[in-house]
Amino acid sequence: MKLTNNEVLITGGTSGIGLALAIELSKRGNKVVVIGRNNDRLAAVQAEHPEILTFQGDVADRQSLVVLQEWLPNNLPNLNIIINSAGIMKPHNLLDPDLDLDELLSDIHINLVGTITVDKLFLPQLIRQKEAMIVNISSGLAYLSSAPHPTYSASKAGVQMFTSALRDQLAYAHKDNVHVMELVPPLVAETNLENVTASNSFSNMDLNDLINVAIKGMEQNKHRVNAGAAKMLRKMRNTAADRTEAMMAKESLKLYFPEGL
Repeated sequence: MKLTNNEVLITGGTSGIGLALAIELSKRGNKVVVIGRNNDRLAAVQAEHPEILTFQGDVADRQSLVVLQEWLPNNLPNLNIIINSAGIMKPHNLLDPDLDLDELLSDIHINLVGTITVDKLFLPQLIRQKEAMIVNISSGLAYLSSAPHPTYSASKAGVQMFTSALRDQLAYAHKDNVHVMELVPPLVAETNLENVTASNSFSNMDLNDLINVAIKGMEQNKHRVNAGAAKMLRKMRNTAADRTEAMMAKESLKLYFPEGL
């Protein structure tokens, strides 16, 4: 797909991967709008990058997405690219009797339900375009579960399954004008998705490198882009999933819950 003169909607576009993609795509002559929950972050994006449009909204709040639908025709009437980058990652102690269920499920609502809702609401708009694309961002932890992040891993595995199903349904319906790509990042410490990250970890990937890989995958209409260490995680899932998950859990649970569960 040619990545110029498109109209692009990016959720979670005020930081991390979403913002980096917004900046890169805007430089290439695309009209970009980013969605975010935090007005201060949206204002900061607009101040530093006035060419990027902003919209205050929450992918976990269906009503705010309905408002977005009403806003878009006057701002991005020919929307043809959607990138679902909104996401959170929180550790949860499932043995904690005081663990709040809303807190536990927040990863699911934003990462998975938000992605599904955005894709479904705007799919009719994309189908009408000569060429369109959906990019859903999952995670290397969709392949192997992170024990401290039970609902994060579950949500990203769900994104992976949903993305494949969406692609197959479009193909079955002969809607070949809509490309569907899954971007599978490894650890990207620069995104500050959580505060327990190690930039010197062997699995860490530079944000600029990830963006370059993602853009190349979009241009080539790839179905799935396993970036950096995500390739290894997929291989381990296919060859030694149980053993690898047990090894990962032994180290990561000590890091996140040093005093035990």
